[in-house]
Amino acid sequence: MTIDKHLSLRLKVFAFVVFLLFGATSCKKDDPQTPSQTNVIYGDTIGLPPNSMVDLDGNIYRTVLIGSQRWMTKNLKTAHYSNGDPIPYVPSNTAWAAQSSGAWSDHDNDAGYDQLTGKLYNWYTVIDPRNVCPTGWHVPTDGEWKELEETLGMPVAELDQSGSRGADINVGGMLKADGLWDSPNAGATDSVGFSALPGGNRSNDGSFFGYGSKGFWWSATAYNITFVWIRELASNNAGVYRLNTYRSIGNSIRCLED
Repeated sequence: MTIDKHLSLRLKVFAFVVFLLFGATSCKKDDPQTPSQTNVIYGDTIGLPPNSMVDLDGNIYRTVLIGSQRWMTKNLKTAHYSNGDPIPYVPSNTAWAAQSSGAWSDHDNDAGYDQLTGKLYNWYTVIDPRNVCPTGWHVPTDGEWKELEETLGMPVAELDQSGSRGADINVGGMLKADGLWDSPNAGATDSVGFSALPGGNRSNDGSFFGYGSKGFWWSATAYNITFVWIRELASNNAGVYRLNTYRSIGNSIRCLED
């Protein structure tokens, strides 16, 4: 797949900033000063192409219906929760490892990766009640990932297993884009338009891993008090990995329509 760089240039909507001051649209000279203010960035939906949506930063995402589920076809890029509050950018390895609230980074702290494969977020961002996905969308649960996999033909007996599943019928290959992945990009057909890309992840010590060979996506479902269910696709495997990992890992997010 060729990355559609001109899409954002042609279709990215204008964004504007509204400063919420005292709950009013204006203030008088003698009004008391507000100690802080929230910046809310609204994406203008005028001119959006069909089957598309926009986040608060003005990033446009095409969407695809797979079975009864509508998914974004790109990884999330926003730096704001759905109420407009900023998600902290944490480039430091030490600070990332110690983080116990929402945070994001780009792969290798290089913003150039953002346009290709989106941001990496820790799980504290996923579970924040302010919602990292745009209004009307959410981070899929483990059960919703399994619904996608079953729609693509994964045997019911494999759905609850850990590790690689569905490789024999190419479930992972149906989801993977045909570009950017390292060779051999096993089974990649992108036949359902999910267009998964290998954004790698950020380890719980802050180091970066797997760009080009692996993609990792959060679910909203905890495995236990320490670990969380995720999905992984790999360049050398045609299946979908169901794994659990630390909450402080940095993974990609795909939003699912409510």
